[in-house]
Amino acid sequence: MFRGRRPYQNLIAVTVVLSVVSAAVATGVAVREKGTSGASTAALRVIGFPPLTWDPAHAGDSGSASTLAQVFEGLTTLNPDNTVEPALAESWTVDDAGLRIDFKLRPNLRYSDGSAITAQDVVDCWLRLLDPAHPSPLVSLLSDVTGATDYTAGRGDRAAVGFHANGDRVVVDLARPAAYFVALTSSPSLAVLPAPVRDALATDELPANLVVSGAYRPTAQTDTSITLERNANYWAGVPAISPIDLVIDTGDETAVDMFEAGDLDYTPVGSADAAWIRFDRTLGPQLRTTSDLTLHYYGFDTTRRPFNDPLVRRAFGEAVDWDRIVRLAGGQPAHSMVPVGIPGGGTEDYRPQHNPDEARALLAQAGFAGGANFPDVSLVSNGYGYELAVATELERELGVTVAVEVLEFAELQARQAAGVHSLFWDQTWVADYPQAHDFLGLLLQTGSVSNDGRWSNAPYDAEISAAAATNDPAEQARHYAAAQAIVREEVPTVPVEVPLGYALSRSGLLGALPSGEGFLRLSRVSWADGSGR
Repeated sequence: MFRGRRPYQNLIAVTVVLSVVSAAVATGVAVREKGTSGASTAALRVIGFPPLTWDPAHAGDSGSASTLAQVFEGLTTLNPDNTVEPALAESWTVDDAGLRIDFKLRPNLRYSDGSAITAQDVVDCWLRLLDPAHPSPLVSLLSDVTGATDYTAGRGDRAAVGFHANGDRVVVDLARPAAYFVALTSSPSLAVLPAPVRDALATDELPANLVVSGAYRPTAQTDTSITLERNANYWAGVPAISPIDLVIDTGDETAVDMFEAGDLDYTPVGSADAAWIRFDRTLGPQLRTTSDLTLHYYGFDTTRRPFNDPLVRRAFGEAVDWDRIVRLAGGQPAHSMVPVGIPGGGTEDYRPQHNPDEARALLAQAGFAGGANFPDVSLVSNGYGYELAVATELERELGVTVAVEVLEFAELQARQAAGVHSLFWDQTWVADYPQAHDFLGLLLQTGSVSNDGRWSNAPYDAEISAAAATNDPAEQARHYAAAQAIVREEVPTVPVEVPLGYALSRSGLLGALPSGEGFLRLSRVSWADGSGR
């Protein structure tokens, strides 16, 4: 759903964990005892993430999205089974041609201050993503809406965009059938905000007295936590637990230590911690595992030398033993640009196959035999952990020296916003919605703002368009398979890992399951003893 850079991306502060994860929940009632270091009186304390911006339309990372999803609501949501459920919209219809979707809002929807949520609010908020002066980092989510691309590019009028309010209905007109669009409306980027606050959200500091459409109101933000209070006007009813502390800085302690002391009730943990926690008599029963709808991959700027040559990209793809690197770290290798669990990924292996001899021959064919005269190249990373191993294998197998440049996530985002493109980079992408188009379309289709490698291939684009235009799962699968075969041959990207998720979740905490976007919806969480604590 986001880039793990998070769109909506999923690179999370390395002091906490590498991916947003979920938890299955143990049954039974347990009394939570606060540790000696816990000064908070919150009814629930979970590891959270400070938004890089409080504006959902302009958040592009998964950490921001995981917080904003508690605060602002969209027309639909995803349950833990990745099924689309009604949220602000109580129902929707799709016309026979698949070109018009009609969403009906629930009656008497209210913001937290009691003011009405209207269909025009929905339209106005969605149009903010397309603003030509300040388009969203996820503007490509709406590329199939009639007139959307022209409006963002300054070639069309706002009134020509296919969003219309009609009483209690939001009508969407599509330029082509887009089978995934209903699921797309669950994205936190498409959340609904009241008009008075929209211009005050372009900051990482919490605006005062924020009016919200979601389950919780953020009432305080410090360097270490964000406090959430339940919204009494939430459409699904008053949430069970309040207040909630999102712990955004654990100080000198680890999140695992805080959990063990009773100062956290839920925290993601990394695979290194999970390896020993599963054998711990106390913590082991509270360790949860899940496969997130997340992909870690490597990419190339296909418009600049040397990676404008597919021979060089294939050489890099075949020189590295990606499986070995991932498995040594206890990870789960990816076989496709579409993570396991999302329809359309297929069962075939769509990666370049490890073949150092052929990789050397390809590099020689491209004019760089033995790495001679190869341009200076840096691998730009957020510090995921594989970058040094990858650089080492490229030097050993190809004779190519690759410098490793590790940047903070905020700096990576600033570069991208400024249009600065890396030649060779790694990234983690979290599903905006659980369909293959969110990976194959947003990341690789010509013109998508999330296509960081600027790759363009007409046959590929045609396959993606054909897949998006049909509701037949078998036909979609055929088109996506053909598209991925092109990716395997052209190597604009190399899928590397589908991260396994781990979390510690307090016994007696019910409903701590992730949505399809990979983060908790706190409105679904409750204590087994029925208390709000």
